[in-house]
Amino acid sequence: MRNTVQREEILSFLRSKRAHYNAVQVYDAVREKIPNISLGTVYRNLGKLIECGDIISVETEDICVYYDGFIKPHAHFVCRCCSEIYDFEISDDNFEDIESLGFKVENTRTVYYGICNKCIK
Repeated sequence: MRNTVQREEILSFLRSKRAHYNAVQVYDAVREKIPNISLGTVYRNLGKLIECGDIISVETEDICVYYDGFIKPHAHFVCRCCSEIYDFEISDDNFEDIESLGFKVENTRTVYYGICNKCIK
C-alpha cells in the first residue's frame, strides 16, 4: 500500500495519543495540518490503516467506531454511561495456550462493557 501524506498524518496523530477518537475527531485534528483534507479521505485512510494492522478500531454498543493507534495487544472497557473507553493490558498466556494447539495468533480483540468507576460514584 502506498503511503500518502494524509495517511501518514492520520497515523501520526493516532499514535501520538493514548486515547480513542472517532472519525470526525480525527478529521478535525488532521485538518489543522492539512486544511483541504476531506472527511471521506479520513474514513478511507482509517479503513486502510485498519486493514494493514497499523491501527485498531473499537465499536461501542451504540455503533460508534473509535480508532486507537496503540496496537500492542490490549483489552478495552467501554462505559455505557459516559462512553469513555479505557485500555487494559492483557496477558500473553492465552496466546501460548492457543498456539500450543497449532494456531498462530495474529491479534486479539476483547471489549468489556459496563459502568466505569467515575459513573458509579
